[in-house]
Formats: sequence, C-alpha cells, structure tokens
Amino acid sequence: MNTKQNASTRQPVQPVFRLAVRCLCVRDGRVLLVRHVSANSGREFWTFPGGLVEKGESLHTAACRELTEETGLTGTPAGILALYEFSQNNLIEVLIAFSDLHGEAVLGHDPEIPEDAPRVLQEVKWFSIDELPEIQQKSVIKDYLSQPEKMQIQMPFNLNFN
Repeated sequence: MNTKQNASTRQPVQPVFRLAVRCLCVRDGRVLLVRHVSANSGREFWTFPGGLVEKGESLHTAACRELTEETGLTGTPAGILALYEFSQNNLIEVLIAFSDLHGEAVLGHDPEIPEDAPRVLQEVKWFSIDELPEIQQKSVIKDYLSQPEKMQIQMPFNLNFN
C-alpha cells in the first residue's frame, strides 16, 4: 500500500451532528432535572432541561428557550461546563450552567411534539446531590457545586450554526 498516495487522496470525514444544549440549574444546593420518556424506545431517564439548537440560534438563546419551555424558569447562562458526544445518535450536547434563576419550576412541554402525541416530558424535580439519580454528569455536578468559578467557559460564548 502506498501511504503517500493514500494520504493525499484521503478526504476528511464530514460528520453530521445535531447540537443540543442542557441547562444545569442549582437553587439552594439542589439540582433541577426533567424526567423524559424516549419516543423511540419508551425508556425513562432523568436529564437536565434542554434540547436541540435550532438553525440560526446561538447556544445562549437555545438554552434560555429550552429552559423556559421545559420548566417555566428563566435565568442567565453563566458558562459552559462540558461537552458530551453521543456518536451513536450523531449528537453533541453542551452543558451550560445557569445563574439568576427566576420563577417556580413547573413541568413544561416540547412544542415540536404534537398535542395528541404521548408526552415526552414526565416530571420536573429538584434533587439534592445525595438524591441525584444515576446520570452521566454526576461528577461534573459535584465539581461545579464545590468550585463553580473554576468550572466554566464564560458566556457569552458564540458558537452559532447557521
């Protein structure tokens, strides 16, 4: 095999990933999670409020929109805490810490899902760190709660996919 020839003819892979935001909201030492039911598998799971970034939307705008849609809360995106790649789903999630939360958390809705379809969002709940269900981001949450100023890329961080 001629590696020189292969190196010059190789093309970079152009993966198509969807981009999502997740919102880490902490109030009185408690973390807000939303219980979802997968539309595909029916599997239930807890996760941070959030969803897909829409075309032309900034991370900041998407995070604020998703937080309000799913929980009724408003707040200020303070910083990016982590990126998660779910290659099996062609998805990249950006975990964003929120500050200055306003309102009471209530179960919202996903406006992209028709009213007559089964509800994907099932419950919204505040958890103490000891009560947190098993979620992938548990260590990030603990680190953030112990040293929030050291954990974030400051917002606004403009990453916009038009």
